[in-house]
Amino acid sequence: MRLAVAEIHSTRDHFELNPWQDGERRLTFHLTLDGNPELAAAARRVHEALGALPPARLVPVEWLHLTMSGFGRVGEVSSEALAQIEEGVFSRWEEFSHERISYDQLLVAHESVMLTARIDDWLPELARMQREVVDEVLGPRQWRRLWPHSSLAYMAGAVPAEQLRECLAGVAAALPDAVEARPTLTLMELARDTGNYEWRVLRSA
Repeated sequence: MRLAVAEIHSTRDHFELNPWQDGERRLTFHLTLDGNPELAAAARRVHEALGALPPARLVPVEWLHLTMSGFGRVGEVSSEALAQIEEGVFSRWEEFSHERISYDQLLVAHESVMLTARIDDWLPELARMQREVVDEVLGPRQWRRLWPHSSLAYMAGAVPAEQLRECLAGVAAALPDAVEARPTLTLMELARDTGNYEWRVLRSA
């Protein structure tokens, strides 16, 4: 698999740059990735290579995900609005459920080490559909451009980019050119109390 490094000298602290309040819960649609042994094996190889670097906070395999569309904090979205959003999105999931994510690059980014996915047409189309439903229920909002990736480790401090390149070069060379994964659409309450992104599933398909 191709290994790339962002144009950085060293990584930054993801958690300092993305603060959460104690006990905060966020409502979001993610694509979760249980039941994908090839992806899990790739993640474990990367974890083994990064294990000796204390700033690397490894993402347990069961919490691997591809972030799609966050739309509010728990308590800010009424149960009626949440039910409308849930039904609007899941009623159209069958259009996408046969699709697969194709990860084709291992990337050292500013705040994490991740697998980036090929931007096949269905991924931005799925994001667009989710966000149209949310906008219709909650009102228009600004959305970030979808950048499909799954973080394997978040950085909790500075690590020289070149050190990470050297650490991961052998792993990347041993991985297949691409790893495919079957996604599960998940509506969740996302938390970060333990230092990992973890969630309570509200609905999945």
